[in-house]
Amino acid sequence: QSDFKPQEIANTLWALATLGLQPSEVLMAGMMKQVVAVQSDFKPQDIATTLWAACFLNIHSPDVASRLTHALEPQITALTALASLDLQQQCQLHQFFVACEVDEAMRAGIPASILALKDTMGPVRHAAFEWQATQASASQQQVSKALRRMRLSVEEEARCPRSGYSLDMLVHHTPALGQTDTGTTVGRGGGWAVEFDGPSHFLACGTPTGATLIKRHHLRLLGHALVSIPYWEWDSVGNGADDQDKYLWGKLQPATTTDFNKPPLSPT
Repeated sequence: QSDFKPQEIANTLWALATLGLQPSEVLMAGMMKQVVAVQSDFKPQDIATTLWAACFLNIHSPDVASRLTHALEPQITALTALASLDLQQQCQLHQFFVACEVDEAMRAGIPASILALKDTMGPVRHAAFEWQATQASASQQQVSKALRRMRLSVEEEARCPRSGYSLDMLVHHTPALGQTDTGTTVGRGGGWAVEFDGPSHFLACGTPTGATLIKRHHLRLLGHALVSIPYWEWDSVGNGADDQDKYLWGKLQPATTTDFNKPPLSPT
């Protein structure tokens, strides 16, 4: 890797993150040495890809984002114009700044000059992230129908206002007659963020992709009671109402007793 160019560095880190793999410290040290050596040649596209990869790598190696951003600080702070970035790269930057907002440990290691970019670039990248089209699959619609049959309130393709993430289903208990549902604020408890994870969310070996793990990590830090419905589990349940109800309650109840007891992330 001593002759890696910036694009090769970015692509390697992206591949590791996409596959959900943590590089060894020896590999990461070698990559960092090369990042420093060629940092002036990093293009905006390379930076966006590298920062997105840091969102995953930092989950288990809390100093990765700090090391990368300090090495690339001059190039990152120059990212004031998004014209040279395509939609995917704008979304990658958005997820990096979401990570900086929700992950206190990560934010503590990021240079202040880079954190300041959130204010100048925020509205555009957030809008780009939310612009991505979402469409419920037939299986997701079956899950939604089953949840409604269970007398639960379901809001499909809801948006988390702080992160911009699309939630497949935002689920709440249906208020009793004459009562007001006070738990409808996204990320404030009182309901579940249910994600129907289709084949694109998993690698061939069945483990979640890095992109899926990043989203789950961010949503949990935001205070969501996150419930994942893997497509193969749902397929195995069958069409029986009783079996579907039993399966879904088995997913919802553990999230109620774990995530709901955590205080929601306070606004920054």
